[in-house]
Amino acid sequence: MSLHTGPLDQEDQDCIILDARAGDLESLKEIFTTLIAPEAMAACRDSVSQSSALHMAAANGHLETVQYLMSLVPADEQKKFVDLQNETGNTALHWASLNGKLDVVKCLCDEHDADPFIRNQFGHDAIFEAENNGREEIETYFLKKFDVEPESDDDDDTNTEGKSVDATVQITPGTEIESVTKEAAEVLQEETAKLSLDK
Repeated sequence: MSLHTGPLDQEDQDCIILDARAGDLESLKEIFTTLIAPEAMAACRDSVSQSSALHMAAANGHLETVQYLMSLVPADEQKKFVDLQNETGNTALHWASLNGKLDVVKCLCDEHDADPFIRNQFGHDAIFEAENNGREEIETYFLKKFDVEPESDDDDDTNTEGKSVDATVQITPGTEIESVTKEAAEVLQEETAKLSLDK
């Protein structure tokens, strides 16, 4: 019996999505070896949220399922698939970050080049989701891997003349970490320019 290669009806897609959500690797392997051609997996979407099987597996921390699903996608299409956004603009990396699934986050970024700077419809990237939800291990991983920490390690708010410099950055809800870093650099430049003029 040959594998089904055409478009899948919503019921079949929902079965695949549910298996991914539950981390039912055995069922997924059976589906894609005996019933459906593996390349059909990438087109499966939840009918309401437009989330993929990868979104579901990543959100629930099913690392082996994530790895298996990625193995079904041809190498030249993996980048597009890993960064696929659902109806609200979230990627699988957003969901893994939000839910604190560090091993999945590392897999998506280290092995599949997932982009942590993609913003959802609320303007949040995966780094913000980790930070905003108290996922410190994931936030630390992102900061180290993508080198988004401020360049200066100097936490002292005094200039070389011992005067206090007010270089505070206003952070509003939804501000992304890269925006904060850029704003801090601009404030630092302005304060440095003022010091040069005061001499």
